Amino acid sequence: MNVRLYILSALMCCALLTSAVRAEEVHSAEGIITYREKVMDVLKYQSGAIGAILKNKLPYGDDVLVHAKGLQATSRLVAPSFKLKAMKDGGGARAEIWAQWDEYVAAAKVLEEAADRLVAAAETGDTKATAQAMRAVGGSCSSCHKPFRIKHANHRH
Repeated sequence: MNVRLYILSALMCCALLTSAVRAEEVHSAEGIITYREKVMDVLKYQSGAIGAILKNKLPYGDDVLVHAKGLQATSRLVAPSFKLKAMKDGGGARAEIWAQWDEYVAAAKVLEEAADRLVAAAETGDTKATAQAMRAVGGSCSSCHKPFRIKHANHRH
């Protein structure tokens, strides 16, 4: 009986191992793309909120730090959100993201570092330093979008 149980267990393990597929095959491209778009939306909205507060000199100075920390945390999700290759007609991701993965990750790291500097500036309460750090965040976005994003007239980001 022990031999039968052992054989059955071995066969089940083999079945599980052979049925395993890569993540790209398990998850829908639509779901992957939707997630990535949401990550980018968070960056856009956090940046927009900071920009609105600073540009309009709104009395929400303490909120700048909250938004900066949200942007900082979300910046860490940018490269991982593209790890699984998924593209769609009319989408914004260029194939170069995956063909030049190391360069893409390096560009995303520039955003992370800019977000770190933004948080540091926001913690001081110095609006000029915060605005300067915010411009650096925007520059990091542009430097990544130029080589890795397809610009469409109606593009969301």
